[in-house]
Amino acid sequence: MTRKTDASINLTYELDAAPSKVWRALTVPEYVSRWLKRPTGKNEVPEEKALESSFELRLISADPDTCVRYSLKDNDAVSVVTFQIGANGSGGTTFSIVHELAMSAANSNWQQPLRTAA
Repeated sequence: MTRKTDASINLTYELDAAPSKVWRALTVPEYVSRWLKRPTGKNEVPEEKALESSFELRLISADPDTCVRYSLKDNDAVSVVTFQIGANGSGGTTFSIVHELAMSAANSNWQQPLRTAA
């Protein structure tokens, strides 16, 4: 069963880093794998009590130095995460994240989410 929803999270930040540096963090696989992963730490549930979770990230599109879109599969939920970057006039970056639930399926193979207009 597949459901569509209008659920989304929109966040905007002002970063001190230059847009080119933010772009690399969003597109170089080694950097992406460092910051787009599950947190670990003292407050985490012990391993034997934690729920199993799969976490998959696939590139949908990339517009150099301005926008990157990934589909994100976390267990059975599939969402689209759009990262937008732009110079903010003070040497830093205006960084926006839009996270939209694309579909959820209780018993299906992962399907490529529909592309939405930005």
